[in-house]
Amino acid sequence: MKRWMWMTLAGAVVAAAGVTLVAVPKEQEWTTDSPEALAEFEAAMDAQRKLYAEDAQRHVRKALEHDPGFVMARLMLVDSAIREDEEQGKAYWDDVLATDTSKLTPRERYLIERSRAVRGERQEDIPALTDEYLAKYPTDPYVLSRKAGRAWAEDDLEEAERLYRRLAETNPNWVIAYNMLGYINMRKGRFSEAEEHFKSYRFIAPDQANPYDSLGELFIALGRYDEAEESLERALEVKPDFWASYQHIVLMKTFMGDLDGARKTISRAEAAGAPEEMTGALGCLEKYMAMRNAGQWQLILDNGDSECIEGEHLNFPKVITHLAASELGEWETARKIEAEASKLLASYEESDMPKEIVTLRGGVDHLEGVRMAFQGDLEEAVEKLRAADGGLTYGEAGTAIFKLYNRMILTELLLADGKDAEAHGLLAKIRGVNPMWVAEFEDAGLRIIGLERG
Repeated sequence: MKRWMWMTLAGAVVAAAGVTLVAVPKEQEWTTDSPEALAEFEAAMDAQRKLYAEDAQRHVRKALEHDPGFVMARLMLVDSAIREDEEQGKAYWDDVLATDTSKLTPRERYLIERSRAVRGERQEDIPALTDEYLAKYPTDPYVLSRKAGRAWAEDDLEEAERLYRRLAETNPNWVIAYNMLGYINMRKGRFSEAEEHFKSYRFIAPDQANPYDSLGELFIALGRYDEAEESLERALEVKPDFWASYQHIVLMKTFMGDLDGARKTISRAEAAGAPEEMTGALGCLEKYMAMRNAGQWQLILDNGDSECIEGEHLNFPKVITHLAASELGEWETARKIEAEASKLLASYEESDMPKEIVTLRGGVDHLEGVRMAFQGDLEEAVEKLRAADGGLTYGEAGTAIFKLYNRMILTELLLADGKDAEAHGLLAKIRGVNPMWVAEFEDAGLRIIGLERG
């Protein structure tokens, strides 16, 4: 669940999976005449299953050195080719998809046909392709995990949970099932079940970084910060270049108010060779939170041309800039940020990305609600923040923080509007998730944006 990484365009060969290979269908696993290429490809898949994306890419490139015509290895490089040069990357993709699949395995033919559907913008054909394949090979974990992943992406949590449970039952070592069951339960607010799944994941794969990272995300959402830091640091002991754990440590420390700790973690990530895109984003988060905590609203607006808030994306620096504009009555700036987020939402709707649509719609409602609150329209603001709460989830650390933040502002607005009973009922719900945030909120007089109360 790493937000700075690119989303898959081509449908790479292997969904994140477990720790062993399961030969279903019972034929040669992958088509290559080179034992050396096959060994490198299997090493790439092992890295991919552990979510070690950079390691996977290195092994795939080595596989192609041994066998330049290795179709599945070439398919795995489509995403990186497009990132490097979109036009040339798509030409490379087309060349891969022109492959004669008659001599490939059934699984490989499925993966090529699936990628052809993506390339031809025929995503609606993918479910039928998948179901047809699984009717013949119902326990193939490579394809079963893909179907489960699609259900997750479409926000069909019931189907995703059913499929990941099936994956865990039929292929117990495919530990991605336990990871995703943990995130599904987080999203549903079933935190004890989420912890159970993440700990099962850690028990089965203690030598991998991601189980510790996932558990750390859960602990951040719940305000169990010492446990979160211990788990995330353990992930980095296992793999010092597991970039997601640096992100989560910085996110946690920033919202805890430990900005010095956040800066030190960013420096550690830089020293470890983290991508500049990631460390730059983390630096932006720390910088804007520092200004926000100091109430430097005008300084925030003076940084309006910062790379931190460029583009249509909705990140915490942009949310903070919107808050600063609302604090200062700079309505044009606030509405501009809302319009950019709405434009991004529209693009998601056109691309049929249900989970992202729901979350971003919650973000747009949040922005509009905050502005309306400062403009004095408390009743409409409350409705907007209620709508935002319906779209935001505890599905991962970042969205959990956003949901808690939105709920505390909603509590403040309810109190300002004289709806004390509802406000304290909501506060009890927040406390049931993250008592640490509630304690800080109470210390601040149940104020987070500082509205005057009637």
